[in-house]
Amino acid sequence: MSDVKIENALSVFDQTNSLVKYAISTTSFVMPDGCDFTTVEKMLMGFRVLGDASKFWRGDLLIYAKRNFGEMYSQLVDESDYAPQTLKDEIWVANNIAPPTRRGELSWSHHREVAALPKPDQVKWLAMAVEKSLSASSLRALIKDKKPKETDIIPKAAAFESALKAILKNSLDSEFFNEKFFHERLEDGANIDKPSLAITRAAIMAADVLKAYEKGK
Repeated sequence: MSDVKIENALSVFDQTNSLVKYAISTTSFVMPDGCDFTTVEKMLMGFRVLGDASKFWRGDLLIYAKRNFGEMYSQLVDESDYAPQTLKDEIWVANNIAPPTRRGELSWSHHREVAALPKPDQVKWLAMAVEKSLSASSLRALIKDKKPKETDIIPKAAAFESALKAILKNSLDSEFFNEKFFHERLEDGANIDKPSLAITRAAIMAADVLKAYEKGK
């Protein structure tokens, strides 16, 4: 099934029934007087649709070329006259967002904002952009606001400290938690069950590490 938006966009180039004929070239678009506002509006929207669509088309086409033509792919890119970074960005977006996930209501720039996210997040954010009529910049701001801030990220040392304290807290019920008493019982050949041995040894190690960590602060 063809895309209606693309059909409508391409129709601006069909002058079969047009009363006012325009002249188009690689450097100009000359429209004689007499064209109505609706037609001009349709043309402008058509150009926008085609401009965004072509970014997806190029990305998908170059992914295909790379997969099928090997070394000739580089030659294709070099001879295309497009800026390398432009093609790199288009390939990246096309490669990261599968066609079924893309939303025709949104611009290519919207998709670029979510390309680095996991697929479920892509679907969520693109749907929100459609529902709330968000611009690409507004979508970027929302995504950025939802990302963890540096102040929300627990440093590794602090995380380890919390984990060790949790071990100590959960070990307090062990009758062998007292290290001196524990070693005395071991020396006396006491029959200490394996779970008690494991948790007590873990607690003693945790305590030693915490002591060293406190000294190093």
